[in-house]
Amino acid sequence: MSAHAIVLAAGLGTRLGRGPKALLGWNDEVLVTRAARAARDAGCSVAVAVGPGTAVARILLAERCPEAQVIEVRDAGQGMSASLRAATMPLSAASDPPEATVVLLVDQPGVDADVIAHLLSAHRRGRVTRASWAGVPGNPVVFDTGHLLSAAAVASGDAGARVWLRRYPHLVDDVACDAYGRGDDIDVVADLTSWPELVP
Repeated sequence: MSAHAIVLAAGLGTRLGRGPKALLGWNDEVLVTRAARAARDAGCSVAVAVGPGTAVARILLAERCPEAQVIEVRDAGQGMSASLRAATMPLSAASDPPEATVVLLVDQPGVDADVIAHLLSAHRRGRVTRASWAGVPGNPVVFDTGHLLSAAAVASGDAGARVWLRRYPHLVDDVACDAYGRGDDIDVVADLTSWPELVP
């Protein structure tokens, strides 16, 4: 099964108050390069949707994950739906699109190649495979690419693919990923304490 990954990394980081989360330091790199490398190492082609800080992200990705395609989201202020639409446009135009596409959030540093590979191995054609953490559905999510294009078409605001997922719950398989990583994300300052790898 051919697999592609989209890293949604265009958020403004308003609640965190430290600029774009994509550029938060992580050990010797930043979150956006960490996420792109995880997807690549899981065997995916990679596209990264970036908003503020696109120029810096492009330079860093060229160094750490040159395979990644960088997609600038000019209307990132409209929320996650803008990132999803921008990142799926090349897929809709492709003559031979990948069979499956993984949607990743840049601010989940506990999601690495093992998590992504686990979800891809569990994915069944015609279905949607969603990570579950401690029994709670979350991210990442693997879509048949056709389903993802449909999800992008109805996305609005900061809901991303959630609008589509709520319409078609019978197509979604939740897969436990706790044995492979962590699903918590970084939204507010208090979340930073959970990740000693984050650096100023």
